[in-house]
Amino acid sequence: MDMENVKQIFRDAGTAISRAVQFTEEKLGKAEKTEQDPNFEQLVTFCDNTKQNTETILKNMEFILNSNPGMRVENLFFLDKKKSGLSSSEYLGIAMTEAGNDFGPDTAYGSALIKVGNIQQTLGLNQREFIKSANDCFVNPMNKYLETDMKTVVKERSLLEKRRLDLDACKTRVRKTRMLATTKVKQDDSGPTMEELIDKAEHDLKVAQEEYDRQAEITKLLMEGVPSAHPQHLQHLLDFVDTQAAFYLKCHESLMSLQSDLSGFPSDQDNVATLSPDTPALGRIQQAKVITSQEPRDAHDLRLSAGEIISIDVNSDIGSNYFIGKKIQKGKVYKSNVRLLNQG
Repeated sequence: MDMENVKQIFRDAGTAISRAVQFTEEKLGKAEKTEQDPNFEQLVTFCDNTKQNTETILKNMEFILNSNPGMRVENLFFLDKKKSGLSSSEYLGIAMTEAGNDFGPDTAYGSALIKVGNIQQTLGLNQREFIKSANDCFVNPMNKYLETDMKTVVKERSLLEKRRLDLDACKTRVRKTRMLATTKVKQDDSGPTMEELIDKAEHDLKVAQEEYDRQAEITKLLMEGVPSAHPQHLQHLLDFVDTQAAFYLKCHESLMSLQSDLSGFPSDQDNVATLSPDTPALGRIQQAKVITSQEPRDAHDLRLSAGEIISIDVNSDIGSNYFIGKKIQKGKVYKSNVRLLNQG
């Protein structure tokens, strides 16, 4: 190592010590601190809020997108390699279709398991496509912003703080040197004179002030660019909502199709209400199972509980059927709340 490098190391160490002393004395209230103007401080607050909130959103977003209970560590030792990387819904779907084939595709239960299993795999595939799309349209660009633009702002603000400490340390040295000059202190004839010490301290202060002002301007310009990034962040957010809406729409359509496919499968008949001999002819009566509880919307609606077995007049107007139990009750039964049984 040459002598110049050694000198630079000592200079850097001296600067670091000087900053540490200045910072400590400021905390103890023994040294003054250069303050920024209110507009600059507002920019600092805005940048801090942008950085903190963006990081929090991404942390929670990534937790949702990467959450996969089906990929717990213990499962890695038992799952086939060909299944690795699948979503939990796809694992469930595979298990159901395999069970359905074991029980027999020609049986009601086996056939239903295969149908449900296929849809679960479709839901899982939709989920993986949604995760990829969400990462592409929101997570990745927002992470890129934090790692580029915001990282630059943070770096320049850190450098500004160092320049500020250097500046205030120089102010302190100038003040102490001037105070020392007013006292009658015997000087070493071999060293610099008091006037020379004051001149050097003031020169160092001038240089530190210039470096600080230059860095403050750079930092301010960078922070002023942060609000202009928000419209782009808004577009990323809108893109995420679009891809999320498309994902849930696909899932809804798949599940509605599954419900339709399963509507003709037999179910528990233990508590099926039957028509009494004096029941008047209403049309074509068919048994149905309530899949979603129905709360009356008006005086014409019936109150139904999920899991209840009823009989309805399927020939009545859509959304206006008759419920038949131990006695005939006239009222609306919304077809979206029931599943017809024993359909051919």
